[in-house]
Amino acid sequence: MMRDYFTLDVTTGDGTKPQITVSFDGPSEQFVEQLGGENGTDTALESDRLDVSYRMHDDSMAPGTSGVLAVTDRVTGDFILECNADAGTIDRLVTAAREHDDSTSDGQYQFTLTVNGHDAIACDRDLFLVYSTEGELLRQHSLIPSGVEL
Repeated sequence: MMRDYFTLDVTTGDGTKPQITVSFDGPSEQFVEQLGGENGTDTALESDRLDVSYRMHDDSMAPGTSGVLAVTDRVTGDFILECNADAGTIDRLVTAAREHDDSTSDGQYQFTLTVNGHDAIACDRDLFLVYSTEGELLRQHSLIPSGVEL
């Protein structure tokens, strides 16, 4: 899928769980098939199989620098989607997720994928990995729950 079909929105603040929403606005048949669904709103891909990560294009998490947000299938390693993302926005999401304390919640942030205006996936996540331009895991910029061994 072309990155141009995806847009990214991050919502933080006001005491609610931080949320990252990726919206797909393009020809949905192939993309929905990749998700394992049969129409624009259903998906067979289980949310617990998703990994969300960010790869920097340069060595800074400053606003205005760019990178790529990727969603992959944890079991197969297949890329579900990639979209361009501002490093400052990603840093704001991770910081807000660390600061958000909701003991009744299942995750530190919510990930939502919409396909042509319809929610395809919405799930709570704890893990968010950030990688350098060389592919090294940057633990200080990542969300890694306690007990997770990488």
